Amino acid sequence: MGNGGGAGPWGEPELLEPDKCVGWGWWPLDGLPEPTVDYTRAAIDGIRAGRLYTEMGWS
Repeated sequence: MGNGGGAGPWGEPELLEPDKCVGWGWWPLDGLPEPTVDYTRAAIDGIRAGRLYTEMGWS
């Protein structure tokens, strides 16, 4: 299961666990880095379409 959320423009992301993560950053929705994980892309597309819940991979 993946959970997505939003944040406001408060400060800069800070990498506090460099052994677990390559980096953090802010990107515009139309300029996300590639590759973007499929379920993250589905969640963002759903939010932009006005859906607060998105199912992916459940059959």
